[in-house]
Amino acid sequence: MTASVEASSSVPCEPCKLITAVVPDDGSDLTLMRALRDEKGIVRANSFSCYGSSILAEARPRRGKLPVPKLVRMVEIVVAETDAEDVFSFVCNAADIGRPGGGIVLQQAAPVATPYMMPEGLPDEAR
Repeated sequence: MTASVEASSSVPCEPCKLITAVVPDDGSDLTLMRALRDEKGIVRANSFSCYGSSILAEARPRRGKLPVPKLVRMVEIVVAETDAEDVFSFVCNAADIGRPGGGIVLQQAAPVATPYMMPEGLPDEAR
């Protein structure tokens, strides 16, 4: 065994799922991440912007043309495998995925993740 494998085997890991939500660029990502933190205690989430074509609505490009991409937000959430189904349903409801152009939610296996807690006493961001 190499030194790096030995060192990594002492790091606490847990089987996880990666839940990915693609939502409109209208603040839905921040609302979702706040709800995850406040109601589920989930702090392992990340949001970033990207371009999406036909993610939020059907793409109808003109013949011979590509669809015009739209700016969307992608939210990635890492959860323990045992909590994945519950959090998946929560994300669908909190992000209002069922509305027209509400986005999509995907779930997949993640190799492993290291659990961590945020330090006590950190102030919340301004809303």
